[in-house]
Amino acid sequence: MNCHFHPERLSVETCEVCRRPMCGECLWYADSGERLCPVHGEVWQAQGKAVYPPQRYAEGIAFSQVSAANPPKPHVPYQGNSNDMMALVAIVLGLSSLLACWGLWYLLPLVAFLLGLVAWLHARDALNPKRTRWLASGAMAAGGLFLLITFGFILMCMMCYIVTLTTSTRSGGFGTPTPFFFPTPTP
Repeated sequence: MNCHFHPERLSVETCEVCRRPMCGECLWYADSGERLCPVHGEVWQAQGKAVYPPQRYAEGIAFSQVSAANPPKPHVPYQGNSNDMMALVAIVLGLSSLLACWGLWYLLPLVAFLLGLVAWLHARDALNPKRTRWLASGAMAAGGLFLLITFGFILMCMMCYIVTLTTSTRSGGFGTPTPFFFPTPTP
């Protein structure tokens, strides 16, 4: 934004009364901490409130204008174009292949779920929070679904084992004869 009173200059603050943008040479400070435009600074001074004109801070005006021209860039953990994303996907697939080769493929859904959860919790810091939440939800859903299916399969196997164990102990133990459907030759 440019200064309301000097359109050729960048603004460094806004007036806390009228919300007009101001450059460093227009910025008045109230003793209570408010930043004021020249109009409201003079009004407050006429009312007897302690305000300080821009001349009091003349040595800092140049620095404030330079910092307004070069605002700090937001901290972004990963920023790139399609080539960068392609490299990121390639490394993820490469690491996944290594895990699969070593027999640790079953860890991949857990990693997907945990990374999705971390990404979803930190989505507010992303460049596109809506997209990040959507992708993280997909990762959590895919990893969570696989984990639920795996857990259900393990639970079903345990239930079958328990049912087999209880029915075999009721019918006389494991020593009961089983029928042979095919004749076996005996010597």
